[in-house]
Amino acid sequence: MKETKYIHIFAYILYTPLVILWLLLCFLISLIGMLLIKKRVIIDLEKVKNRETICSVLNKKNLITDEEYEFETVDVASLYDELTFRGYLFVLNPIIYLLKKYTFADKFILYIVKKWMHLHHFENKNNKKPKTFFSILMQTCVILAGYVGQVLYRINPNT
Repeated sequence: MKETKYIHIFAYILYTPLVILWLLLCFLISLIGMLLIKKRVIIDLEKVKNRETICSVLNKKNLITDEEYEFETVDVASLYDELTFRGYLFVLNPIIYLLKKYTFADKFILYIVKKWMHLHHFENKNNKKPKTFFSILMQTCVILAGYVGQVLYRINPNT
């Protein structure tokens, strides 16, 4: 048991700086996206269901229910455009890979996903966004994912 704990700590120490560097690179890409003329591409919900996302991996691991997965892939995904979704997939690709291959970060990622779901449920129920730190962080992440998606669309509009 102690050996597993040390492996998890080592994995966090190794993976965290890599994720931070990746997020910094994505932030720089989003700065380029801010300068581009905005394109809006309507999201195809069937494509969303067929792509690997954090929620699809968590659902396969039985960490979120089918209802939670359906809520995130249909109700929530329909709030965003295709380019924001592309940016989301690009930025979170290392996290999705991590979740698919390893288990050491499952609890932490699940905590964040549950917070994200809670905010979306709050918005659906109250027709307004909550005024919390996590809500502001979520809105910032969505904006940055949209900017990254703008750059990705310019590179390859057909993906």
